[in-house]
Amino acid sequence: MANELKNNEFKCEEDSTVVGTDSQGHALTHYVIAERLVALDCTYIIEDGHQYRDVEYLADKLSNGWRGYHRMSPGELWAEYKEHEEAFLEYHEKGLLICGLSESDPLV
Repeated sequence: MANELKNNEFKCEEDSTVVGTDSQGHALTHYVIAERLVALDCTYIIEDGHQYRDVEYLADKLSNGWRGYHRMSPGELWAEYKEHEEAFLEYHEKGLLICGLSESDPLV
């Protein structure tokens, strides 16, 4: 598998590859996009569990053998991000994300 190469050379290169430009004009790498989506997912999971005592979102991710954002192809990751970009930016602007962003994120 490509992600299991010696010293993770392929993955390191993929992480630094620019996948797309967001609605604010920032060129986003694979790594930054994956970390943004992880931050949003963590927030959704905590929110749902705390406010609504609902773990359906988490259960769905776990039960379907979800592989994670860092293992998605650039195209899959970009499509996923574009689906959630508006919510991510809203949560970020309001300071509602429960975990920090990557130091390489232009929003930091």
